[in-house]
Amino acid sequence: MKQLLLMILLLSISSSSFAQEFFDQEYEVDPNNKSILYSGEYRMGLFKSLILDTSKITHVIVIGSALDKDSDQFFQSGLARAQRYSELWPDHQVIIMSSPEVRKTDDETVFAAFSSVRVVSYKDKTFTDRLFISELKLFSQIASIDFFGHASPWVFKLGKMDANLDPTAKGLLSEIKPNLMKGAYATISSCNSGFNIAPLLSAIWEIPVAGALSSSLFERYQSDGMWYKEGDLRPSLRTSTNMGSFLSPEDCALGLCWRMKPSRNHYSAYWGTFREGGLSFYKFFCNFDDKDDSCEKSMATSLLSFSSVVALEERPNREDFERVVFDWLCSTGAEDSYFTQCVEGIKSAVTREDFIYKQIPGNALECDFRGCNATVVCKKKFWGDGPQGGSCHLKTSENPRPTTIVKEYLAFMRGFELL
Repeated sequence: MKQLLLMILLLSISSSSFAQEFFDQEYEVDPNNKSILYSGEYRMGLFKSLILDTSKITHVIVIGSALDKDSDQFFQSGLARAQRYSELWPDHQVIIMSSPEVRKTDDETVFAAFSSVRVVSYKDKTFTDRLFISELKLFSQIASIDFFGHASPWVFKLGKMDANLDPTAKGLLSEIKPNLMKGAYATISSCNSGFNIAPLLSAIWEIPVAGALSSSLFERYQSDGMWYKEGDLRPSLRTSTNMGSFLSPEDCALGLCWRMKPSRNHYSAYWGTFREGGLSFYKFFCNFDDKDDSCEKSMATSLLSFSSVVALEERPNREDFERVVFDWLCSTGAEDSYFTQCVEGIKSAVTREDFIYKQIPGNALECDFRGCNATVVCKKKFWGDGPQGGSCHLKTSENPRPTTIVKEYLAFMRGFELL
């Protein structure tokens, strides 16, 4: 009897410890832990404008929770995109929706740190998917939605705990479909958002949606006009002014020198190691019946507002547009040759007309506009519902003739012709 009681006690301690360890991780998704343990704040900011007009063409920047662990780099990455929108279409409006929850800083201070953003709405409640949709339904002409933040392969983190944007909530998410303009698109700058989130949102909203098939990392602008991941930054090229991404030089202190891009390698973090494959760029999905090439045109339009190596005009020339396409698809590295090899590899594959090229080391996933030939497979949690952290991998096949990155290049260039 004593042995049985001891075993039960040990199991209880072990299970409780595991649940708490999982609870503290970045991407907690546990429907059994509701918001009685957490209550967030939500703010909507207006970028470089004084009057909110819900009838105006609107670009939506959604900045997810930093989970009290990261700095305001998600926020700054969103501001850089907002700046490009304001330059391209000064008659449109840009809104920032966020519960930033950055490390050692309250949300009000995060918003107040950037004078370009004026808070126009505050709610003392958690930034949930229902709040997200109810706020978006106010706007009659939504041209774009750009997400910056944490994600698992299944949900985007709007706030901590259970405050997730879950793409399986089709009924809720479809409520804003009438508010999306013809030609609208969405981008999701986060880890692993291309396995499920982006294809599902594309199907629900019937717009192109871009997502990652690996980790997403921060990149900073440097004085040679290129962007580098934090591990590749060169002290000799450090700058406090962004000279190339916007119409005029901009101070980095305004939040205009950070952006997000996928890792050069396959995902290896909290959920597991996806050594079976990945992609090193944000892949667009058009998971709907595209009868008029709206997919490629919207893809091309999205690049106009990408914080890149040149500030594109609304009607850019082909040379500048192609430079931004390569910046979107190819990663920089510690050596200059890493980027140039990718550019030349894509060009050579197009010339050969076999379209075979990959930049990511290891297996490159084969994807089309509907999805990728990969499924995230995980063990079930020992305690509670959901996947077990560290147990996930990809179910896919070896791809000896990778063509995804080259076909994406061709889709962007077809879209350019339609601008």
